[in-house]
Amino acid sequence: MTPTDLSALLSRPFTLAVAARHGVGRSVVRRLVRDGDVRRVIHGVYVGAHVDDTPEVRARAAVMVLPRGAVVCGRTAARLHGVRVPALPRTQARRAAPIEVVVPVGAALPRRHGCRARIMALGPGETVWRAGIPVTSPARTAADLIRTSDRETGVVVLDGFLRAGLIAPDTLAALVERYAGHPGRHRLAEVVRLADGRSAGEDETLLRLALLDAGLPAAEVGWEIRSAFGRVLRRFALAWPGARVGVELTDDRQWVRARPRSIAGQRWLVLHCPTLQARERPTATVARIGSELRLREHRNRGDIAA
Repeated sequence: MTPTDLSALLSRPFTLAVAARHGVGRSVVRRLVRDGDVRRVIHGVYVGAHVDDTPEVRARAAVMVLPRGAVVCGRTAARLHGVRVPALPRTQARRAAPIEVVVPVGAALPRRHGCRARIMALGPGETVWRAGIPVTSPARTAADLIRTSDRETGVVVLDGFLRAGLIAPDTLAALVERYAGHPGRHRLAEVVRLADGRSAGEDETLLRLALLDAGLPAAEVGWEIRSAFGRVLRRFALAWPGARVGVELTDDRQWVRARPRSIAGQRWLVLHCPTLQARERPTATVARIGSELRLREHRNRGDIAA
């Protein structure tokens, strides 16, 4: 085997059988592992050490050695669809997340280090292909994650699928109906009611939920103020147009004093909310936004009365 051929072999996950077909014996693979040129992805599958350890690489490795009909699902499937899933608690995230797969009813449940498998029947249209890997469809992936996660994770996930255009908003009612007889159906219905694809990311979604839980009026998500010619002048993560209050998430470490600003001929109160504080001190963040919103509404009522 030439160096070029060996490089091509190591650039993708391979089994010992695949290596043998390329003229690379078991002893050579073991030596490459020992020398640090090759690493084991999961039991029985290897890849060159220079290849990044991504969900796609590990998923591709898993389907090579799992029973026929195995399909990547859960968090792994979401990542392959390009949708970010909130991180697991620190106690669970110290090791690389296992590749989640389902195998058809009647197949033996595989037990391989680095894989988490379960037996489940998938319906028509619930399997798609991503980069040559069988994956549960966006709708099935979202439904599975939502039904088995907490509310916040579920809304973040569904917001992500909606934002990416992988699930259409007008199909959400059918999604709830499709899984009406499954465990977690009430959580799915709740998440569908709260989801909004206009959210730009996890931090915006979690702040929106925290404000709702505190009893504040529902905010408009991703509110844009446009010029007479349609140009976007300002985008707020969350906004209350009636009170003309908008929240922007920033990289600042501290709050910047809220000041009214003229935007498209209207006086808006712009709240520059530090993302880090919203993430680490959600209660204090919600209290501050609520206080500013109530004060603004009180002043607006005074202006009208005057």
